[in-house]
Amino acid sequence: MNWKDDKGLPLTAASSAAVAAIDIFTARLSRIDRGAEAIVEAAKIFPATPMIQLCAAAFCLFGQTREADAAAKAYLDAAEPLLASANERERILHAALSQWLRKDHLSAVTLLEGVTETYPRDILAIKIAEFIYYILGQQHEGPRFLRHMERTASANADDPDFLAAHGFAHELCGHAEEAERLAEEALAREIRVPWAHHCLAHVYLRRGEAHTGVRRLEELLPLWMGAGRVIHCHNAWHLAVAYLERLGLDEAEALLRSHVWNVTPDLVVEQLDAIALAWRIEMAGRRLDDIWPTLAERVAPRIDDCYMPFITVHQSYALARAGREEDVARCVARVRARAGAEDPEALRTWRSAGIAVVEASAAFGRGQPAECARLLGPVVENVTVVGGSDAQIGLLRQTYLCSLVLSGRKSEAHACWRKETAGKALTELDRHWLDLAGA
Repeated sequence: MNWKDDKGLPLTAASSAAVAAIDIFTARLSRIDRGAEAIVEAAKIFPATPMIQLCAAAFCLFGQTREADAAAKAYLDAAEPLLASANERERILHAALSQWLRKDHLSAVTLLEGVTETYPRDILAIKIAEFIYYILGQQHEGPRFLRHMERTASANADDPDFLAAHGFAHELCGHAEEAERLAEEALAREIRVPWAHHCLAHVYLRRGEAHTGVRRLEELLPLWMGAGRVIHCHNAWHLAVAYLERLGLDEAEALLRSHVWNVTPDLVVEQLDAIALAWRIEMAGRRLDDIWPTLAERVAPRIDDCYMPFITVHQSYALARAGREEDVARCVARVRARAGAEDPEALRTWRSAGIAVVEASAAFGRGQPAECARLLGPVVENVTVVGGSDAQIGLLRQTYLCSLVLSGRKSEAHACWRKETAGKALTELDRHWLDLAGA
């Protein structure tokens, strides 16, 4: 039977209850809210509804692990025999998710962009595409992301979750004022839109407005605690980064230990945010020796996944920092094998920059700054291709700066950070590093 969802999009479903389950999932995923996981139970209750099987597959694919991929494949397999009676939107979404599962991210996002050509109000396709841009490198793919948002903007002008994503696309392209305007418009419609809070955090970081960022994000922290764990963790990470920009090491470490790490330690996003934050805190001047063994213990089982270079970079650093050299060697060997493949993803990311960045991160973790600088230097200009956002990739630029300073190449470090901070207000952390570089 043909139905329509809350956005007026076509669905193949047998009952209004099945349609409601899809609407609830779409709303919660779009807002990164608690309860999106209920789609897994819905897939058992409505096994003949193709869109529910596809939503369950998408939910699993966001997990970024082999086990999550295996679960996604089961839902895609369950949906496949239903496609004969499904509509075009559902068939294309199945194809896009199948390509995502195969790690053909460029093909997957092209298919999703095709969905929104026909159905511009498909916020589910938009949010999945946004995540795949992250895998491809959100800053690297920023112009493409923004074109997608601009094309669908008029159809979604009343949707605060869309406005937050649209603002974030602008921020990734360096349009801070428009990013801020769209995020504030989203919040004027609904204050509980943590992706709009996230967009503002990026704007404050880009401008060097650490004090404004701390003040605003502290006010919003209680709202994240009631949202999905992924955005609670990541927005708390942004608040901690704002603290670090004004050299608030105590506050940043407190957030690391209370809001970022060890709440759901098997969650990949939490592992990455915790590693990146502890890494930043140590570069800013405070050792956190006690945290690395527990972080390394959690990431060690994942090093064979090679999901994307951005994840492996964090894993290699944590393992090296914890002194687990056998695991580091296995990680690097796995990365080299992945880069040696002939698929487009191997050529685009793993071979062009992934190997060098993973090995550089391990070198920095084991206390070899000269080796880190040697490896990072040739690829630092192209480092956005390994995945992550501009704020997340900033970690690697900071690592390159510190490796130059620690290996005695201070004039290069000074020039590097002057270039990096051009056009923004210098924060206390920027000045600290320029002082270390002998400015």
